[in-house]
Amino acid sequence: SVNYTVNATPQLAGPLNSTGLNNVTVNPSVGNNTYIITNIIDANGCINQNNINSQDIYVNPLPDINIDVLPNPICAGDNATLLFSTPNGTPPYIVDYNANGIPNAENIGAGGANIQVNPNITTTYNLTYVIDSKGCESNLSDNVTLIVNEIPQANFTSPSETCDGDIIQLKFNCTAGSAPWIISYSVNGVSTSIPLNNAIDSIAISPSTQTIYTIDSIIDNNNCKNNITQSLIISTNPLPEINLSGGG
Repeated sequence: SVNYTVNATPQLAGPLNSTGLNNVTVNPSVGNNTYIITNIIDANGCINQNNINSQDIYVNPLPDINIDVLPNPICAGDNATLLFSTPNGTPPYIVDYNANGIPNAENIGAGGANIQVNPNITTTYNLTYVIDSKGCESNLSDNVTLIVNEIPQANFTSPSETCDGDIIQLKFNCTAGSAPWIISYSVNGVSTSIPLNNAIDSIAISPSTQTIYTIDSIIDNNNCKNNITQSLIISTNPLPEINLSGGG
């Protein structure tokens, strides 16, 4: 039997049933492991104190990569940043990942990496594999989902003519985005805004002269904004008048 220590912790190998080279399986911890044989005891109980030099085994940690994304969510057309951090392993790293199933790879340094992305739809980024500079490798499962909100859209309609004093409807139609919406528009160049809780909604108007209504922008509940330019011209016709005159 062989008595030895690993980082000063006593261990026993054996009994060994043959002379010459014998293999003993060990499971060293991450970091440096110093092995020292203290003595050998044979079948007759004879002890030989060891005078063999110690042996060091250094175990490299398995690499690991974490992923996050900021800001999240975003509006379609905006940028976000994938944040790769490196809690374990020996840099640099090669990281394999996919974006909604489409494979990608990045070289990651000691300080991690920031990768700019701007998908038009909600996208999940899945880490799959990493190998570091020591050749140590790990299969990964960390993932993050970047939510991409659509850009709001809106238009409006109304009769093109009205009679003085009549009340007509200015109808708004929100075709994209999340309720409620805030629509900014102007009336003959004077800005105003209106909140809309329904995708199709309207307000009552009664222009007394020819009036130009212009949508300037729309903001939805996700704080996504779209600058829009749509104008309507409503003509207001005067009411008819009849004058009577006579003599006698």
